[in-house]
Amino acid sequence: MQKALGLPIPGNVLGMLILFFSLYTGVIKLNMIDKISDFLLENMAFFFLPAGASLITCFALLEGKMTDILAVSLISTFIILAVTGLTVELVQRFFRRKPVKRACQIENIGNKANNNESGRNTKSVHARENRREEVI
Repeated sequence: MQKALGLPIPGNVLGMLILFFSLYTGVIKLNMIDKISDFLLENMAFFFLPAGASLITCFALLEGKMTDILAVSLISTFIILAVTGLTVELVQRFFRRKPVKRACQIENIGNKANNNESGRNTKSVHARENRREEVI
């Protein structure tokens, strides 16, 4: 898909975006993928084996540059943590706004209904009072 569309985004990121929007829109239900996602999360360490094996085979190239690699690893880890935290916070804000908007809309509808009902009640009270005054 990446090559077909000519996008500069890696295919695995495109796949995650497609999965996210499919879950968000309800095209894919959570119960459809919960078993396989649990399996993948439980066995995630298995997917790091090829990368670790590749590092071991290239160990001669990396010798003498361990401090540089360690510094880059630490800096990139902090950047990843910061970006992940900010992304999670933005997503949480996005999803918190929707219920608030809906609650405001529901509250406005409720207020309009109460105003209409109270207006009717007020009118009926005035009509009753007018009848009483006419009787008296």
